[in-house]
Amino acid sequence: MKLLRWIVLPPLALIVMALAVANRQRVTFSLDPFNPAEPALGLDMPLAAIVLAAHFIGILIGGFAAWSQAKIKAARRAAPPLPPRPPATL
Repeated sequence: MKLLRWIVLPPLALIVMALAVANRQRVTFSLDPFNPAEPALGLDMPLAAIVLAAHFIGILIGGFAAWSQAKIKAARRAAPPLPPRPPATL
């Protein structure tokens, strides 16, 4: 799994950075799906900033998910084993 991470992530990061550098024109980042022509909440920013922010947020979410999964696994390993349940009688 670690080998796969080292094979896939560096080229992916380079592609994202190249995409961000190649797209420096300003675009309107709109959060209003009902009126795209005149958005109630829209920001005029470089497309590179949007691409890099999305990449950074994805890294944070993935890191948090991995951290929480590792925390759960460590808690399960540290917990004492449960006693055996008695057989059910009908």
